[in-house]
Amino acid sequence: MAKPEFEGLWDTHKPYTVPKDVVEPIIKHPGASKMDQNIMQKILDKHREGIVVKQVAAGREFKGCPFYSKPAVIHFKDFDVGKSYKKKVILTNVSYSVNYCKLTGITEHLKDFITLLFDPPGQMSAGMTCEMLVTFKPMINEDLEGKVDFLAQTGPFSIPLKCTTKKCDLSLDTKVTDFGTSVIGETLKRTVVLTNNGALGTTFEFVKMSGFKPRTVTTAETSVGRLTTADSPRVSLDAEEVDEKGKGKGMDKDKGKKAEKEKIPEKPPVEAEKEGELAGMDAVQEGEGEKDVAKEPVAEDGGTPDVLSTVEFPFLSEAEDFGALDGLKVGQVSSGEIGPFSSVKLDIIWNPGIPGRIDTDFVVSFTDPLSESIMVKALGNAIDVPCWVEQQAIDLKICMYDRLYQDTVTVNNRATTALRLTYEVCKELRNHLEILPKTGYIQAQSQFSAQLKFLPRPSIAEEAGQYFDKETGVLEAPMVIRVADQARPVPFTVHAVVTNSDMEFDITDIDFGHCTIYESVKTTVKLTNKSILPQQFGFIGIPEYVDVQPNDGFGTLLPLETIELDIIFSPKKARNYNFELTCKSLINRSFKITCKGIGAHPLLDLSHQVIHFAATALNDVSTATFHVINSHTSMNEYTHPVPRIGKGEIAPVGPTSYEFVVPEGSPLTISPAVGTVNPGEKCRIQLRYTPALPDPVIRVEGVKMAVKAMEARAERDFQEAMLKEKESQEQAMKKKQPGKKPSPKGKPRGPTTSSSEGSFVKGPSSVKVPTAESIDRQSDAYAQAHASLLRQYKGGFQSCVIPCYVASGKTGNPGDLKYSIHNTIYLEVHCPSVKPQLVVISDNGRTTTDFGDVSIGQNVTKSVTVQNISEHTLDISTSMLDPVGPFQMLNALRTLDPDDSHTILFSFTPNNGQVFHEVQELRTQTSTLFITLTGQGVSPKVNLSLEEEYLDMGAVLINEYVEKSFKIKNTSSLAIEYRIKLDGNSLLRHAKGQGLPQFIKRDPKTRSFVGVQNNNGQSVFDCVPSEGMIPAGSTTEVTVTFAPDHGSEYYSDGIRIELFGQEEQHTFQVKGVCMPHIMFVTGGDEITPEVESLSVLPVLEDDEEIKPGPIPVLLTFKSISTETEFTVATRELLVGCVRTMAVSQKKNGEFSFENTKDINAKGFELDPPKGQVESGTKKPVTFTWTPPAGHDPNQPAEANILVTVKGDVSDQYKVMLRAMVVSE
Repeated sequence: MAKPEFEGLWDTHKPYTVPKDVVEPIIKHPGASKMDQNIMQKILDKHREGIVVKQVAAGREFKGCPFYSKPAVIHFKDFDVGKSYKKKVILTNVSYSVNYCKLTGITEHLKDFITLLFDPPGQMSAGMTCEMLVTFKPMINEDLEGKVDFLAQTGPFSIPLKCTTKKCDLSLDTKVTDFGTSVIGETLKRTVVLTNNGALGTTFEFVKMSGFKPRTVTTAETSVGRLTTADSPRVSLDAEEVDEKGKGKGMDKDKGKKAEKEKIPEKPPVEAEKEGELAGMDAVQEGEGEKDVAKEPVAEDGGTPDVLSTVEFPFLSEAEDFGALDGLKVGQVSSGEIGPFSSVKLDIIWNPGIPGRIDTDFVVSFTDPLSESIMVKALGNAIDVPCWVEQQAIDLKICMYDRLYQDTVTVNNRATTALRLTYEVCKELRNHLEILPKTGYIQAQSQFSAQLKFLPRPSIAEEAGQYFDKETGVLEAPMVIRVADQARPVPFTVHAVVTNSDMEFDITDIDFGHCTIYESVKTTVKLTNKSILPQQFGFIGIPEYVDVQPNDGFGTLLPLETIELDIIFSPKKARNYNFELTCKSLINRSFKITCKGIGAHPLLDLSHQVIHFAATALNDVSTATFHVINSHTSMNEYTHPVPRIGKGEIAPVGPTSYEFVVPEGSPLTISPAVGTVNPGEKCRIQLRYTPALPDPVIRVEGVKMAVKAMEARAERDFQEAMLKEKESQEQAMKKKQPGKKPSPKGKPRGPTTSSSEGSFVKGPSSVKVPTAESIDRQSDAYAQAHASLLRQYKGGFQSCVIPCYVASGKTGNPGDLKYSIHNTIYLEVHCPSVKPQLVVISDNGRTTTDFGDVSIGQNVTKSVTVQNISEHTLDISTSMLDPVGPFQMLNALRTLDPDDSHTILFSFTPNNGQVFHEVQELRTQTSTLFITLTGQGVSPKVNLSLEEEYLDMGAVLINEYVEKSFKIKNTSSLAIEYRIKLDGNSLLRHAKGQGLPQFIKRDPKTRSFVGVQNNNGQSVFDCVPSEGMIPAGSTTEVTVTFAPDHGSEYYSDGIRIELFGQEEQHTFQVKGVCMPHIMFVTGGDEITPEVESLSVLPVLEDDEEIKPGPIPVLLTFKSISTETEFTVATRELLVGCVRTMAVSQKKNGEFSFENTKDINAKGFELDPPKGQVESGTKKPVTFTWTPPAGHDPNQPAEANILVTVKGDVSDQYKVMLRAMVVSE
């Protein structure tokens, strides 16, 4: 290699020396055996295998060679022994990320000749390069092959290394030299070029092989086929080696190689020399006039030389070799040296002396033992006719039927006198071939030209007979020129390939059917070229309502080619069409297609036949509008086009209905899809385009993601099981260790056990792959697959054709329109889709935020995180939410750079119990992200465990209290916050008390629950707990305490239960009675008002004693009078005993009625007249009244009775009985 002009960096710093562990992979230790070295080498290889790691980038694992080598193969070509060669190899990191490169070794048999200088560069980023210098110093002249091994982070790789010696690469530019036809005495010369493309020179010899002389072959190796022989001293060229057609077979290389491997018995040099002399003598005896015979050369040591050509051919002079009568001989250069990468011109000279064909072989032999001899065949034809044709074969190329082709036949006269010529054509071709003139005179030493005319007709296949091949169309016509006074005619041949000029349509009759004037119908036909010549074609005279594509019906058909042509029929008016399409070729041949169709004028028109949507992001929406027009206002066909099918009836004027049918699975929506248009009016139609990923594609991706998740879960479970197994084994070992004691000699006592028991944990469990149909649309796997495909989407385009069916009359329901298929109009929609710029990354990519069930008045906040997945910075704007609605966006938006994300907060505060649904639009420059907000306002519901509409606390003594409880049950689906309020503690109590008292108004609607209260200012009623949270479906117990400070029967208050501090769910009244003594009577009619009087009570003197009278109780009876009798009136009076907290007082009481006979006389009865009452209970006393005989129904009955109650004290109650008769 050439030395560089400037020194490189590798010459200015200390080169890196390869470590011994790299150059010598076999680690040798002093005193180590061969087995130890092999074990160490296996351990080292196993350690190196652990260094290799997988390289994964962007979810893809790198596979293949991590470094690219330049050059790919280190090749030291054509080297010389003893010289030094260097090559620089550049290694480039082509892996996905940072990688390492370490030299691990070189092929064993190359270590004595190859030196590697490689400085490991350390970490190399992707695309970085490093260099290695390879030095080759050959010591032997042999080809070497091997490789240089490296170890990278991703695995080992190697670079092939080759070292090749100098060789000869000899070849001739041609193996056959054709002199053509020559006249006797003419000298021709042909040149062949011998080229050596190798780096080794050699000596060559160019000789002629005589077909009549023997040649000798020595026992040494030969370059021509490497033939050896010892059995026969004479080798002759058999007649079989020369082909009948003049093509020599040459020497068989395979046989030569096989013969080279055979063992040949060696003979003494003297015997070999004698055999060579005998062979030479035989050659002299057989050749007449042959004097010089080439003998086999003998080496100086008496042996056979190995470097010379082993095959020697007899080289005779012109005068002595009768084989030279063919006129062929070698030129001036017959031998010499050919250097590396050079060429030599070798001449073959032909001077024929006798007429006839020649076929002679020439051979080029070489002294290089690895180079085989090369054969050259010389062909020629010598003639002795005075007149000859310049073109022995007139080739008319490819001809078509019924076309005229001409050529010139030129005849030369070498004679010194004028000759008469007559052209003859065989009788089979006289109808197709003609030569003019048929007879002529050619002057001495001049030329004569005749005109050849060829007009092939289709009948040539039957008339030409043996001269014409019907299958291939090849014509070979022998022609003869008769020369006066010459017995031998001058022949020549006319060659031609005859083909037809047909072109064929696969369809000759086309029926386009019905087509509206706004649409086009396309039919595809195939045009085939039956000729073996290319033909140009074109459709001419095409009507204005027909179009032929491509290239408007013009083009070129290659031989036997078939192309498809689209014939488009676009009628301009409603009528019947019948026409012909004419296709003409360049030779003016016509091929016709008959066509027909019916044009239809539909009842309605579309303002746009084709709609092009802008590129729309997935899950975005694009809209377009167009109109359906009813322009049919008159049936006069002479003033304007009228709707009709062909020449059929004209459609009536009136309302016309339409129905758009969108193909299933299309991302398009039309509104309204069905409608009616009156004459002269138009209807606005909105077309909505919403591109989305196909559901099957998402399900397939969902299956992949689900399988990955299950595999990860199985691997995690396996690792946990392995960890538990390991821990259990360690614990078992710890338990065994304390019980074991080492023996004095260090041997364990008892049977030995393995330190580690076999693990029962198998590998990760197999994963059952789910089916695509099992992936639920609401599952996380489906949402994750959808989000993943959004990021991988590359864009798409979809074209959709929507039919619009039209019929006269009105219709309202889809599918009920009775239409004619021939009146159908079509809308073509082009729908491009692109990758969205903004996506949701929270909640597995779902764009719907469901707040769920939220109680009225409660506020719930949720977040939605969006990310910019485009390559541009996005300015985001939003749509306006309902200002009085329950949804609000709590934070502002900001500009998002690529791959940035932003979290948006939304709150939901329902104000009534219904389902709320709003869509928040996040708009970017080219797309819109729709975030659906949904939630349901739930009215909280609770139930109370009250048996009546009020809570009766019973009776209690003054300054004592009683407790009762009720339960609040949450029957709604969410937790409820409640609060209990008393009307007696309300700030509005006194304002509401300024009105008329209840006993005056007697209005139940405005009745106040607040009754008598304590005089000490404390609340007489109390509820514990008064507020709290009730989970969904749970129950809370509330305790009501009644603690009066003075006696009254009209203690009451209103209890209101509010939920979430706003809605009042339940309201009821709580009542209580406070008695000064434990015994009391109640249940009579109201005598005094419930409201205590605020008047000043009279002050009594200390010495004045007022004896209290009986306490009045009023009972009113009403007996219903019928035609035959009076009904019995019944009332109840309750005698109660207060449960006291005092220990010293009597717990039970008793009662008794006095003078019951007085009331019996007036029809009153009671039961029981006396009895005992237990503490804390009430005992009913039943009074009945039956009008006695002779009672005046117009007069009331009155009676009084005293009842004495005894408890801690005795009290009397005066029960006043009032009875009357009433009618129904």
